Amino acid sequence: MIRFAAAGFALAAFAAAASYGQGEQSAYLDAVASIKAGNHNCPHCVLAGADLTNQCVKGGNLAGADFDNARLSLMCMSFADFKGATFRGADLSGANLAHAILDGADLTGAEMTITSIKGTDLTRVRGLTQKQLDAACGDADTKVPAGMRVQTCP
Repeated sequence: MIRFAAAGFALAAFAAAASYGQGEQSAYLDAVASIKAGNHNCPHCVLAGADLTNQCVKGGNLAGADFDNARLSLMCMSFADFKGATFRGADLSGANLAHAILDGADLTGAEMTITSIKGTDLTRVRGLTQKQLDAACGDADTKVPAGMRVQTCP
């Protein structure tokens, strides 16, 4: 199953890069390379389908970035600004989103298994489900939409 998931993300990244025009593809590849090189700022970057596993953007500005169908497993994303970013279908398993700014972000269909959302305000996030919160963990400072709850991280 893991091989199929990895193959699926590789195909999604290939399809994302291939769907862009030459200039857009270059910008996509530059954005991925920039994050992998340690740049924490990439507002409005198109990173859809990228594999950014184990990368760090702690405290960075990624407002409006497109992470749709990206693999963001074990990524350090704490204290970063993701206002208006999209994470539709992204894999955030094991990612650290503690104290991240997610106002207006779209988490529709995002995988959030063991995702840390300690101290994060999720009240203005779009597409968030109780199932996602059940898979993630937070703390007493985590804010979730009315009627939802989050478990405390061990």
